[in-house]
Amino acid sequence: MAGIGDPTKAMAFSPPASLLEPDDVIPSQRSPCLYLHLTENSARLKMTIHRAPEPQCRNLRLCIRLSDWDSASITASVLDYEFENGRRYHAYKAGSYPLPNDEQELERIDIKHHVTMLLCGGNLHLAPLADPRRILDIGTGTGIWAIQMAEQFPNAQVIGTDLSPVQPNWVPDNVRFEIDDCEAKQWTWPEDHFDYIHSRYMIASIGNWAAHIRKAFKHTKPGGYFELQELDCRFASDDGTLLPTSNLAYWSNVICGAAENYNRPVPRYTDYVSWFEKAGFADIQQVVFKSPTNPWPKNKILKEAGKFQLLAHIEGLEGISLGLLTRGLDWKAEEVKVLMAKVRPELKDRGIHSYQTKVFVTGRKPERPSTSLSTILNPESCNHDQVTIAPPTPKSLSSSIVGSPPHTDGSGESSPPPADQINAFTPNMPLKQEVIDASRRGN
Repeated sequence: MAGIGDPTKAMAFSPPASLLEPDDVIPSQRSPCLYLHLTENSARLKMTIHRAPEPQCRNLRLCIRLSDWDSASITASVLDYEFENGRRYHAYKAGSYPLPNDEQELERIDIKHHVTMLLCGGNLHLAPLADPRRILDIGTGTGIWAIQMAEQFPNAQVIGTDLSPVQPNWVPDNVRFEIDDCEAKQWTWPEDHFDYIHSRYMIASIGNWAAHIRKAFKHTKPGGYFELQELDCRFASDDGTLLPTSNLAYWSNVICGAAENYNRPVPRYTDYVSWFEKAGFADIQQVVFKSPTNPWPKNKILKEAGKFQLLAHIEGLEGISLGLLTRGLDWKAEEVKVLMAKVRPELKDRGIHSYQTKVFVTGRKPERPSTSLSTILNPESCNHDQVTIAPPTPKSLSSSIVGSPPHTDGSGESSPPPADQINAFTPNMPLKQEVIDASRRGN
């Protein structure tokens, strides 16, 4: 029998009715929500419905949060994936997320995780965590981050949520995956519940980013942390090698326009801090990375990151584009593929010193309101005595900079980050990093 968590076989999973043994609902006052537990024992699949998220029996294979109480329809449809233009998409809350969930996309997600680890010096988180006991990973994808966090913090219970049950079956005992929609008006977790909430690369998933951050604040314990790791998908360069007439610049414009039409706007990296402040977070820190498009930098770590980033683009950029451009701008699939054929040579061109901006924002839920803010720009060689990011101390990274050429996203117009704030890098020059304290801004 195909494993539920096997992304290549889950779509064909359809157990005979004789294997399903619905049990009575177990009463509990812990949550107003129903949970479907699928367990496997002696090649028999057992379905139970509970009012509590914790497993009530051994050999738990899948936990599905039935937040709209419609257990029959969700149970039948969550594995009944949709297919469009040759790609596979999620079935639960179908259409709300425009990216595929097939094997090719899952490989891209894992490659993207590796790139992030390279840029972060091997750190899974930048928040200064000590001994968290409850961790929530929003939009867990393949579950790779949640699994590694569970191994790093064996005393923590790590929960990963996603619209698709594509995570592996064999995971540490202290990690669990649930089908859930973070875009729901209310999260069903208790308030002040999690020591640490993690949200990574959720562009094209979120319609209201301010509300998303407010919900994270609501469910973080006082003294706990929320960390948002995001990507500004617009390609940019600091030395003019990315021309406004390039296909990469054109792709940046149309993909953001399509996301806007799909009610999934792509924020600029500078937008998140103000949302953290308005939500009520304290000790806010922002860390900004430039992720090279291909191996054009001379720096070994950035070159390695560029190699894998190029692989992720070649592997997955068409999948990202198909859903958004066909749904958001009514393009034909053939038109998307023509654009991809034009974009790929520019992705591989080391003469184009393009990159995408990645921003990590962390905030602590205070006992009382605070507005302290620190911003770290290009922190590859930052002094961790000045600003604590995360234990263990990341390996020192280096990039390269030039004086102050204009920053452009290829549209011909100036766009963040300004050159006097984030220094551009070229293949040959050493890194410079800056620490900006919000209390001194404007002085």
